[in-house]
Parts: sequence; structure tokens; C-alpha cells
Amino acid sequence: MVERLRQRLIDVLRPPGEDFRTQLLAVAAMVGIPVSWLSALINLILGGPIESVLVNLLAGFAILGLFAFARRTGRYQLTFVIAAITLFLGVFPWLFFSGGGITGGMPIFFMFAIAFSAILLEKVALWVMVPAEAAVFAACLYVAYRYPQTVTPFNSPLSQVIDIAFAMIATGIAMVVSVRMLVGIYERNRRQLQQRNAELARTDVAKTEFLAMVAHELNTPLAVVRIHAEESSRRLAERPGPADPELGNLAVIEAESTRLARLVNQLLDLARIEDDSIALTLRPEVLDTLVQQTLQAYGSVWAQTGNTIEVRRNSSAPPVLVDRERVIQILVNLVSNALRHTYGGTVTIGVKVLDSEAELSVSDTGEGIPSALLAQLGDQPMRGHRDGVRSAKDAGLGVGLVITKHLVNAHGGDLRIESALGDGTTVRCSFPLA
Repeated sequence: MVERLRQRLIDVLRPPGEDFRTQLLAVAAMVGIPVSWLSALINLILGGPIESVLVNLLAGFAILGLFAFARRTGRYQLTFVIAAITLFLGVFPWLFFSGGGITGGMPIFFMFAIAFSAILLEKVALWVMVPAEAAVFAACLYVAYRYPQTVTPFNSPLSQVIDIAFAMIATGIAMVVSVRMLVGIYERNRRQLQQRNAELARTDVAKTEFLAMVAHELNTPLAVVRIHAEESSRRLAERPGPADPELGNLAVIEAESTRLARLVNQLLDLARIEDDSIALTLRPEVLDTLVQQTLQAYGSVWAQTGNTIEVRRNSSAPPVLVDRERVIQILVNLVSNALRHTYGGTVTIGVKVLDSEAELSVSDTGEGIPSALLAQLGDQPMRGHRDGVRSAKDAGLGVGLVITKHLVNAHGGDLRIESALGDGTTVRCSFPLA
């Protein structure tokens, strides 16, 4: 029986939904009803005016009716506005003048009314009702002070003490219950957020593992396709007579399988970045030498793009403390991106020393990058265009730069991008000197 009553009370105090204001209104109602009826009983016992007894009784029934209306219709804001107009602006001033004025407990209820209105109301109702209540209550205090004859005094000092104590206890209970409810909601939300974060972390780990697994599985068939294409090209090229037209198709297969292999490796690198498991083998290397070796390895492929690749010559050949293979990967990513977005133009590679760092720069005369997209590059795969990634070029630019920026940062350096639409792009990477 006790448990059923407790659960019923919880159901009443916690209406459907998680809205704090709705639950707070239930608290105000459940406190207001017994307070009104107890006030009527105390007035009756202490021999107060019969009008005060009747008003307090009716106020309790009015609160009960309004709360029942709110539970049935779900219009809690409207209910509280009606209650504020009838009770706070009507009944409270009457009780103030008939119950001792500034010497009784009603000023405490005035404070309670303003506080609850400020918490429960929203938008226009908030900015109308709270100032109205403050103005009415201030007027009551002023009139009671200037014209004490308008106030009905207490029958005895005991009645005055009981009235003040009752107001303090009633409003205190309401405030304590409200704060406890708010703490309960906060704790519940915090637990839910922790559970959600744990689920997201598990999902992220599963995603990274799946990405790595798919990338590993794709590597093998791509290698087989590329090897067979290269072998078929070699055999067709060795045949006597005119060149077989199928050599062009095989060349496309080789190029595309190589590009797919590079994208797969980028997926693997992204998975390692998510896991924070990219390891660097640092040793002194000459940056100019790495540039020349990369151009020798990829020059024939890059020459097919129709662009010119230049190396800016200077007297510096700075030794840097880097992972050789990762620096080559950085340079390949940057030059490949520049070539994909340049048409019949020039890509310039430069190396220079800046204080305790060496700077590697790749500049192009291509289409440039819109300023709206520039801030996104390097932090996440680019989704820049309003209608999504429009081509493989866009996707490659975003993923390649994410990996490149992470690798540069892992070396203790920095990556900066300078670009203007139609005016080319320059990417600068810094590496610590050895």
C-alpha cells in the first residue's frame, strides 16, 4: 500500500516527458494545494477572518482544478499563466492586506511567486508576467507602508509568528523539492550522456577496425590486377608488328589500379590516424635529395598530366630529422593534388631553411581553392561543396591533405595552405633540422 502511494505520488509529480518546467509546475501545484488548505485551517484555529479561510480553501481547489486541466490537455504554460493571473495577481494581494501586510508571511510568498514565474514562463509570457507581478507586489508593499489602515492586523503576536514560520517552511520545501528535482534530471542526463559516449567510442573503434580490414582485403586483388596488367602489357609490347591497340586499355587498367592502391593505402593511414598508431622512424635525411628521388620515381607518371614540374634551386640542402618514406609520401600527396587541379600549368617545388626548420613548399598555377573550403582542408575529408563531393578529385584532395597534415604534425612541423580562387595554391610544410 505504501509503495503504491509512493509510486502514485511520483507519477503525479513527474508528468510524462523530461521537461523540467513541466515537472516544476507539478511541484508548485502539489505544494500549493496543501499550503492553501493548511493556511485555511490555521486561520480557522487562530480565529482569523472567515473570508481568509474561504479564500484559502477555494485557492486550493482552484490549483487542483488547474493542475488537472494541465494533465489532461498538456498545456502547462497556459495553465501557469492562468494561475499567475488569478492567484499571484489576485488572491495573493488580497491575502496580503487581510493577513498582516508587511508584518506577516505574504512577502515571502511574493518572492516565491516571482521566482517560480521567472523559471516556469517563457518568451512573451515571461516578459509580461514577471514585471507585472513585481509591480503589483511592490505596490502592495508601498500601500501597506504608507496607509497601514488598509491592512488587517494579526489577532496576537503568536498568530504573526505562526504565519511567518508557515510561509518560510512552505516556500522552503517547494524550493528544496525543485532543486532536488533539477539535480536528479542533471544526474540522469549525465548518466545517459556517459552511456552514449561509451557507445560512440565502441562504434568508432569498430569503424576503424572495419576500415583497416577492408583496406587490407582490397590490397591483394588490386596487386593481382596490376601485376597481370603489367605482364600482359609486356607480352603485347614484345610481339612483332604494329603496336596492339589493347596496350592503351591495359595502360588505363595499370594507372587506375595504381590509383586505387594509393587510395587503399590512404584508408589504412586514416585508420592508423584514428588509432593514433602511425609510427615514425626518424633519422637525418637531406631534404633536397628526397625531392630529387621522388621526382625520379614519379616523374614519368606526373609528366602525363600535361603540366610542368619545376624545382626552385637554391644553395640550401638542409639535413632534416624525418621518416624518409613518410616525407616522400607527403611530397607525392602534395604534388598529386596540385597536378589534379592544374591544367596546362606549372607545379613548383621549393626547399629553404627558416631558423631551426626546413620548409618544403609545393605551389601550382591551378584553379585555386574557394575561401569557404580552405578552412576545412587538412582537418577532415572535404565535404566542401554545398551539394557534397562532386568528383574523385575533391575526395582525393581532402583525404590526402588530412593524412599529410597529420604526418607533418607527427614530425613536429606545421602545414599551411595559401590559396585564392583562380590564382593557384601553395602548401608549405616545415620539418625540424637534424
